[in-house]
Amino acid sequence: MEPATPHRYASAFTGNEGGWFSFLWMAGTEVFAPALAVGFAAVALIVVFALRLEEVQPWLLVSPLLAFMAANFWGWLTANRRLQALGDFPLSRIASAAQGYLRLEGRAASFAGQPTRSPLTQQVCCWYSYDWHEFDDQGHPKSQERDTSNWSFMLNDGSGECVVDPVGARLIPVRTNRWRDRNIHYVEKTILPGDPLVVMGQFSTSAAGPTDFDLERRTGELLAEWKKDLPALLRRFNLDTEDQLMQQWECVRTAALQAVRADLARNPPQAQNQMARPADGRPFIISAESEPRLERDLKIWAWLHLALFLAGGGTFVYWALALRP
Repeated sequence: MEPATPHRYASAFTGNEGGWFSFLWMAGTEVFAPALAVGFAAVALIVVFALRLEEVQPWLLVSPLLAFMAANFWGWLTANRRLQALGDFPLSRIASAAQGYLRLEGRAASFAGQPTRSPLTQQVCCWYSYDWHEFDDQGHPKSQERDTSNWSFMLNDGSGECVVDPVGARLIPVRTNRWRDRNIHYVEKTILPGDPLVVMGQFSTSAAGPTDFDLERRTGELLAEWKKDLPALLRRFNLDTEDQLMQQWECVRTAALQAVRADLARNPPQAQNQMARPADGRPFIISAESEPRLERDLKIWAWLHLALFLAGGGTFVYWALALRP
């Protein structure tokens, strides 16, 4: 994709802007489930009427309302689970963190020499999510595209570094840019190097020693480097022709493996820390909001989901009473 050049800038929110309305950063994912549930129920209802069934059960008429209530009840439960996890697990430091489920705070960082760039603006970032919508001259939707980064990035809390794997995370960024270029509307969300982060997930530390896969990979890379200068490789093993080299290839490979092991002995690899999605289903959160603001916003969404559930229940009771003979 070519980077977008905004002709007309619409809005941008960064850093700690937003005040009490910062909970709206979560609106996309919090509202998605209720909207999807209502949409599916509405489609099912339309199909029922399209089939012209002679007897339509009364509960089918309120199936969108029931789906809306169920989705908001689930949203309330999920928000409370996140709140409980946030309160139950104290802040840990990477250098002294125990293995298992915990909470870390630090600043985002990209891997050295491997910067990730957002596809729309080509900005160096740790994580991105974007979507764009194209409209025709009459304002009708024409096409769209969206994508979310699944590349890992680093978290540094001053005591050490940790690799963060964002796959499966409930991710809450606070940097959002919106603009319009002719008939295309763009939205890009990012986490930039240096942004403060709160991460809750499964913490693990890999073994410091190299695996068999690491040895094979590094041996293959060394052999490829040697083969770039074939005359030097032949002299190294006192060979005259490439055919002799192929006949003695196993000896060459053994020598490369020994060289790799010697290099690892001089420069042993460091143990690597990682935060990833818990296998037991506990909340996995990556938030660019501070811990107090994250807690407040989760409380707001818990109350909103509960209020919407109760409002749906009241509507259902009113409808049921209205149908009574």
